[in-house]
Amino acid sequence: MKYWIGIGVSIILLAYFLFTVDIRRMLDALAGANYWYIIPSVAMYFVSVYFRSMRWSVMLRHLKPVGTHRLFPVVIVGYMANNLLPMRLGELVRSYYLSQREGVSATSALVTVFVERIFDALALLFFIAVITPFVPITSLAEDFSAFLGIPAGLLMLGLTLPFIGAFCVLALLAAYPEQTHSIVLRLLGRLPEKITSILDGLLTRALEGIAPLREPRILAALFGLSIPIWLTEVAVFWLMGYSFGIDQYHDGHIQMAVNMVLTTAITNIGGSIPAAPGGLGLFEVIAREVLVLGPLATVDKPVAGGYVVALHAVILLPVIVLGQIILWTSHLSLRRLSR
Repeated sequence: MKYWIGIGVSIILLAYFLFTVDIRRMLDALAGANYWYIIPSVAMYFVSVYFRSMRWSVMLRHLKPVGTHRLFPVVIVGYMANNLLPMRLGELVRSYYLSQREGVSATSALVTVFVERIFDALALLFFIAVITPFVPITSLAEDFSAFLGIPAGLLMLGLTLPFIGAFCVLALLAAYPEQTHSIVLRLLGRLPEKITSILDGLLTRALEGIAPLREPRILAALFGLSIPIWLTEVAVFWLMGYSFGIDQYHDGHIQMAVNMVLTTAITNIGGSIPAAPGGLGLFEVIAREVLVLGPLATVDKPVAGGYVVALHAVILLPVIVLGQIILWTSHLSLRRLSR
């Protein structure tokens, strides 16, 4: 059911994406792009993944010290699975693959992946806060409000409160693990003993996964490493923009860079909703509309459409290829890991 829900969401969004753009002009934009920028863009994306592996190493250190070079292939395989499986099931694959390679609890690892996603959102919200004095964010929120039919205030709260709230809840649970364990077991008291025992084990390993959140030094390290992760991903958006001449819609390279920070942040925060494989459809619609409705520059819709299609391919395809090579050399398959 999850698979078909994800595929259904993707089909609907892709249909909307295609029916609301001049296809011929979008194909012209794709045909006329300068694809030499793909090489540095792919390189920057893999640098971003390397920083993600470094951050994950910090998260896992209390469970088992695992070097960044050993985590990099695990992260690649997890991202490959996310790009091919719906509903972000790649997070489960990544946690399980780590448990098989390094002997770390899959449950604890999965919780650290969830923490990682929260830090991603907090870093992107931080980027938006930094550029807010230079960008009329309110006008963009109002444009999206009209586009989606959702009040602007409610839209902004929906993009911020879930992540901030989740971080606060996890930090609170990490600070009081014994009390959390006691309260949950009390709530589970009426369940059969066998089920309670299983859930007790899962809860223990989950609390082990969030233990680093009680240490301010580690919190600072996790947030600090989240900055270069997203700066390098912004660089991917920025470099690919030159492929399609998006710099010509801006008054300078700095303005374009700021606009790409905004586009990266909103696209990835909005794309955190579990949906189709690789966020297919969701990514294209959000990124294109940010560029078209952008407060700093209004990019022509067919050009923006061609740009986001090529950009998404740069983000998805190299990871899928490298992930498959890693699995082949390990004599594994995605189907086996997924099962």
